[in-house]
Amino acid sequence: MKLYSQEILDDLCDDAAELDLLVSQMKDLMVGYVNEGRKPGAIVVEHKPPEELKKLIDLDLPYAGIGIPGLMPMLQNILRYSVNSWNPGFMDKLYAGTNPVGVVTEMLIALLNANSHVYHVSPVLTLMEDCVSEKLAKLLGMGERSGGITCPGGAFSNQLAMLTARNYLFPEIKTKGYCNLGKKLTVFTSSAGHYSVEKTGMALGLGLDNIIKVPCDDQGRMRPDELERLIIQSLERKETPFFINATAGTTVLGAFDPLKEIGKIAKRYNLWFHVDGSWGGSLVFSDKRKHLIEGSSLADTFVLNPHKLLGTPLQCSFILASDRRIFKQTNSLGAQYLFHEDSKYDLGDGTVGCGRRPDAIKLFIGWKIYGILGYKKRIEHAFKMAEYLTNLVKNNSKFKMVLEDPPNLQVCFWYIPEGMKILDREENENEKKYQIWKEQMALVTKEIHKRLRERGRFLFDYSPLVLNGKELPSFFRVVINAPSINEHYLDELVKEVERAGEGVLKYLEENKNFQNGLRSENHNTNGIRNMNGNGYVNYNGVLGKIGIANGNSTNNNEINDFIIANIIN
Repeated sequence: MKLYSQEILDDLCDDAAELDLLVSQMKDLMVGYVNEGRKPGAIVVEHKPPEELKKLIDLDLPYAGIGIPGLMPMLQNILRYSVNSWNPGFMDKLYAGTNPVGVVTEMLIALLNANSHVYHVSPVLTLMEDCVSEKLAKLLGMGERSGGITCPGGAFSNQLAMLTARNYLFPEIKTKGYCNLGKKLTVFTSSAGHYSVEKTGMALGLGLDNIIKVPCDDQGRMRPDELERLIIQSLERKETPFFINATAGTTVLGAFDPLKEIGKIAKRYNLWFHVDGSWGGSLVFSDKRKHLIEGSSLADTFVLNPHKLLGTPLQCSFILASDRRIFKQTNSLGAQYLFHEDSKYDLGDGTVGCGRRPDAIKLFIGWKIYGILGYKKRIEHAFKMAEYLTNLVKNNSKFKMVLEDPPNLQVCFWYIPEGMKILDREENENEKKYQIWKEQMALVTKEIHKRLRERGRFLFDYSPLVLNGKELPSFFRVVINAPSINEHYLDELVKEVERAGEGVLKYLEENKNFQNGLRSENHNTNGIRNMNGNGYVNYNGVLGKIGIANGNSTNNNEINDFIIANIIN
């Protein structure tokens, strides 16, 4: 008689047969999912609010398993209500759908279930990571000793870069901490840089106040003159500047900091020069575009995420260094129960983690399949489509570009509903009018975005921004990336925004709170909205003086002139 435990083992051990059954059934689901996303008029997502979605997805975790027969209906539901990033209408983030080769490499990683922390348990994958890291660093011109490793995302790559810089420049911190250092360390990053730099400052105990934001110009690029000024000020305060983070492709506008100039400043003051090229670093594959990252050869460390512009499956992020040995030299703890030999191929010893996914294989195989030429064509197609959308927006009176000539693949714009007009220069400089316009314009953008999200045909985001010292209202940010995007989809996108914008001003007017309190509920028939005793009106926390002091009345015309919706020149 079989023991009960043996019966369970028998059920679990026929792995090959079960895998055959699952893969054969999944094949039809996966191919159908991709085909569905490419059909004309297909939606990106069947939008449901969380509480409604909870009722549609079986989230119960049972004591007895549902088995393979119960799995397939659940998988169908997961696909149905998830965002289909294979759909060309997905332009929401800096990544897009992957490709068939990407799916296969993910399956290979799952099949191997390998851990690339030490060589002897993942020999082939370790060599692939070392190879592709070195090749990327050489393409960037980082030198003969250059190379790197992968991290689980750009934020963690930036964190490892700053930790490595700190441990290299101040090795005593690694053992004794900050208490005996006697120095206040400062970090410099652009005001448009990724928040992961601040997160890292927090995690490393540097303090958010010591992450110094460098102003940007009117194109969203870090200003080298301001950087040098702030470094000098930090030195005058007896602080210790040690790390500069420059960005190659900012998250919102896609701006490229002047790396060459910043790199020279870093060398002049003996600071670590790091480049966050998570988004724009992949332009190294394009002869026509790689001038945008000129100066990358000066970087001590450089981050590049193939899971963005190159279509490699999430996640795949490389941190590269001018000396590939530095990660192990600065971060190793010599844990002998894991790292038995002094081997440069035990890549996990250079990180702050332990278990590591072999993500590099995804770029290695993609590179093998497509070559540099294939990636170059992908990049050039994306720029061509971004230029096409830019021209569509520029030539439509219902839209206004944030930047007339986008530096990268983010096309950022406002939709201007009927009844709104453009501020002239004098009105734009009137702080009271500008603040009211900014609040109302933001509500218009958010309401249209909500409508677009619910329709599900296109998915892209909106963002606020401080540009050249001025806070802009929220605007649409469309990211062009996937090779499946063409002129037809972009024509339809513009039309869809126009359709979603129909009647938006009337809707916001009829909603007495203007959705989020642009004007107070406590308004009277004379048009005085929440007026205080000093003649100021409060619109969502923005004070503007519009009347005579001590609460004397103001007529409707003055109020209407004051709150007129405008847009910057």
